[in-house]
Amino acid sequence: MPQLNGNTCEIDELPDGVTVTIRATTNSRYTQKIIVTRNDEDLCAFTGSGERNAMTGQSTVVASSRAKLRATFEYQTDINAEWRKSSQLKSGGPYTVGNHNFMVIVAENGDDNDYNDSVLEFNWTTPR
Repeated sequence: MPQLNGNTCEIDELPDGVTVTIRATTNSRYTQKIIVTRNDEDLCAFTGSGERNAMTGQSTVVASSRAKLRATFEYQTDINAEWRKSSQLKSGGPYTVGNHNFMVIVAENGDDNDYNDSVLEFNWTTPR
């Protein structure tokens, strides 16, 4: 399970050397931002707002057993407002079906308590 701490999440159970697809969506009128890092290096960043699972971006990374990924979730209530770090997180997975794997981290920024304001999905396939 990912390790959740406030608005950050550490992910260390990805298999070494596999290509992981990371996808971010939003269900909030507030602008959401997710930054995924490894060893303090930004690997990808997703920013956007919208309803009905509005896609804010997709990227791929190669997992490394020597370094955890860290995802940081923030949001802002107005354009040019300060980024708030008070998003609360929940996670699920990793789930395995055959050789397909899926893990999700969801964020709630406090406006409606449905835990879908930001959604970060990790998908990968393990060799058979």
